[in-house]
Amino acid sequence: MTTPATPTETMVVEVLCELLEVETVDRSQDFFELGGHSLLAVQVVHELSRRTDLELGLDTFFDLATVDRIAAEIDRLSAQRNAAPPMEEGEL
Repeated sequence: MTTPATPTETMVVEVLCELLEVETVDRSQDFFELGGHSLLAVQVVHELSRRTDLELGLDTFFDLATVDRIAAEIDRLSAQRNAAPPMEEGEL
């Protein structure tokens, strides 16, 4: 069993364990091989978005499907958001 390597991976594992109702999830296990399905994926994406305040697309989740890859995408989105210059008042 490969344990989470980052705080983001730990959070993803927590969400998956909670929603899949399992004790542990290996960071390289595929969500769908663990018994996940599309309706549960929607719940996972919603919970991850709620916890991170980031929009992780459902299609992206389907493509990535493992803790390590999902966490890396969340970290990438977070870094991208933090690197964007703040918008000036009146800008769109």
